[in-house]
Amino acid sequence: MNGVRLRPRDVFMTQPPSLRSLLSGIARVADTLAGIVILGVALDHLFALPLPGWGSWRLWGLVPLSLGVWLEASATHAFWTHGHGTPNPESHPARLVVEGPYSWSRHPLYLARHLMLFGSACILASPATAVLTLLLYLVVEFVLIPREEARLAGRFAAEYEAYRRRVSKWVTIRRHQVVSSSGRIPPETSDPPKTHFIGHRKRRS
Repeated sequence: MNGVRLRPRDVFMTQPPSLRSLLSGIARVADTLAGIVILGVALDHLFALPLPGWGSWRLWGLVPLSLGVWLEASATHAFWTHGHGTPNPESHPARLVVEGPYSWSRHPLYLARHLMLFGSACILASPATAVLTLLLYLVVEFVLIPREEARLAGRFAAEYEAYRRRVSKWVTIRRHQVVSSSGRIPPETSDPPKTHFIGHRKRRS
């Protein structure tokens, strides 16, 4: 390269815009999660919060942590492959993504990050991290999700409303659901499958 050495930032800036957005978003999420965990551990030591018996949960923390990492990767892959975009607000998907984890959760990325934080709290025996995870959930549930869903409803209109009725905010458990080979759920029939929602408020008529 004509003897010119590129700095890491220069190498990053030579990537295609969509890939830059993806990598930037991943780094931002990792920094945020690490910051929450570090703050939680610091609060534990500051207020002497570690509780007797908490350490017995450490190995179990690997379960939600692993699930969270897998779900984060799977949802990001669905954005990249099916939506031709990234979770980074700078590079929105070109269409509404309903494949992969989005076929059973409207917000799998939020779910993944809560799982990773809770798993980290267990592994590190950090009650403060668990409390911070709960506080983050409240912010996500009552501030971020309503704002995001309003934006998606404005962008995709009836398509998003149909998706919102079909898929729960957090976890949808379906019975006898038929899914097409493309991963999309076919239009509702006169005899729709039974669907049970977790994290979904039933509207009053």
